[in-house]
Amino acid sequence: MSAPRSPSTGPSPTSPATAPPDSSSSPAGSPNPRARRRYPPSMSEGTLEHALTPADVAAANALTKRWLLANDELPSAASGLGVWALLAILATGALEETEEELLAAVGLDAECTAALPGALAEGVASAPAISLAVAAWAGARVTLDPEWTTGLPADAVGSLTGDTAADKAALDAWASRNTRGLIETMPVDLDEATALVLASALSVRTRWRTPFENDGSLREGPWARDPRVKTLTAEYHEDVLRVGANASVLTVRGEDDVDVLLAVGYDDVTPGQVMARLLAAANNPDWGRSAIALDAGKSGPGVRIAESYEEHPQVAPEIEVHTVGFDVTADLDLLADAEALGLELASDSDLAQFARLATQPLHVAQAKQTCTATFDATGFEAAAVTAFGMSYMGGLPTEPDRPHRHVRARVTFDRPFAYLARHRPTGLVLVAGWVAEPALH
Repeated sequence: MSAPRSPSTGPSPTSPATAPPDSSSSPAGSPNPRARRRYPPSMSEGTLEHALTPADVAAANALTKRWLLANDELPSAASGLGVWALLAILATGALEETEEELLAAVGLDAECTAALPGALAEGVASAPAISLAVAAWAGARVTLDPEWTTGLPADAVGSLTGDTAADKAALDAWASRNTRGLIETMPVDLDEATALVLASALSVRTRWRTPFENDGSLREGPWARDPRVKTLTAEYHEDVLRVGANASVLTVRGEDDVDVLLAVGYDDVTPGQVMARLLAAANNPDWGRSAIALDAGKSGPGVRIAESYEEHPQVAPEIEVHTVGFDVTADLDLLADAEALGLELASDSDLAQFARLATQPLHVAQAKQTCTATFDATGFEAAAVTAFGMSYMGGLPTEPDRPHRHVRARVTFDRPFAYLARHRPTGLVLVAGWVAEPALH
């Protein structure tokens, strides 16, 4: 772990360094918990599939679902993964009830949660379409626990100088650098009460295996015949459309192992219900029914099955897609969903317990995320910056009373002087001399 640095240079990796091998983190003769829980050995080392276990993925997806469905109104863009990574880092510095609440939100035990930063760093290092960086910046009055900092990726700890403008510029630069310029500002506010900032930056970029073409306009629905709407069309010859009772889900396959799933429901199905079905379909390849198994004349949400007679026999599925491009951004206050995200005690200025994170008592005063996503004819691009701003419990630390008299002697060697080196136990002089001129830079 490198020493804290000024945020003028600050933590700057586009993706964290690879975590040490698992064998170094377990006592001799004891099985490593992450090694036991990983995907089959056939998965290549260093991939996200190898670094994260099925239990890890299930826990992250459960947090995403709980958060998104906590409110009637869905955000236009949000990353549960960006929050999950920070909650894991925060949990490793927490104690007692605060730790219990955070671990419950993460969905893993303490040992597996502590291993997550390294596992995520290892996994995204070889994922060309995905990057995920985490960082922490501490103020001059904050003494971070060394054990906590060693759980972070290399070069992930920096310093807040106290110069708000300079610190903001450095944190904004980090956000931009680690999202390929998609998000240019850190979402939390910096002021004199900000003692520590934790942040994650996620970016995703893929190109479609089958690009869309720009279509004229939609024939039905609220966007029909609106010339401002970016209408896209494509034809797929693979099984990518599932139809359920209240929603239909299309998988748009991208390169580099990234897919984007789109879900549409009937008019009387709420956004939350559509999202719930989309999340279920994402986790279950057998969700609903394949559109290619439906008979001609059948229909589903947004789906119609038609037949025609052609010159040549059909040798593959035929799925015609009409959709719209989108470009959305959301600024989210995570403390508004503190219960769903396990931040109720962490954000309580009287009850938060982070003694394993820093010597000074801190609490989460801000928790925010900026997330953006763009879907167009050639591909998909998204980014999220999530940040926790931590402040002192009870406000800024006050200067202590100074009732005790001290007498201090001060000596200055500002003219030629003598020196010697000796062996302390015996008094034997080892080397001596006279300094007539000081060393010059």
